[in-house]
Amino acid sequence: MKKLAILVALFVLLAVAAPVQAAKPTEFDAIGNEKGWEKINSSCNTIESGLINDSAGNPITLGYDQFGYNYQAHMFNGTYDGSDRNLDGTYWGDTGDYVDDKLMMKWSDAWLANVDCNKDGKLDRGLIDGVPSLDGISKGWLTNHVVGDYVDTNTNIDPHYTD
Repeated sequence: MKKLAILVALFVLLAVAAPVQAAKPTEFDAIGNEKGWEKINSSCNTIESGLINDSAGNPITLGYDQFGYNYQAHMFNGTYDGSDRNLDGTYWGDTGDYVDDKLMMKWSDAWLANVDCNKDGKLDRGLIDGVPSLDGISKGWLTNHVVGDYVDTNTNIDPHYTD
């Protein structure tokens, strides 16, 4: 009887503490952009809930925002200027020639998830097996792709570079 009680308690504990995952895409438009995501049966807040805010306190919405972020799809398409979420012709105050270069970023759930499981009103960082990082540090990957121009050592403008 004691073993049965322990097994039942263990089963209940595992059922309650089951990990959650960030929503995965299930629908795509004609050119491959994500437009529909799986429904998650969890206690995590989703972007659709309207309860998750950006760093300025504005609600994050589905799709691309004015800066170029699509948090649901784990993507950014814009310029360095927009990547700091401040369209002011600078990148974190820097006015370098690269500020208007095209930047595309993609990241994993563990870098920045599209859910809020710890209920702090922000997207979770370091989400691994449904558990966000306690220290708020990203644990995943981020990939950047840059296209722009630059001035070489002879002050010639190279019309295009890709990194």
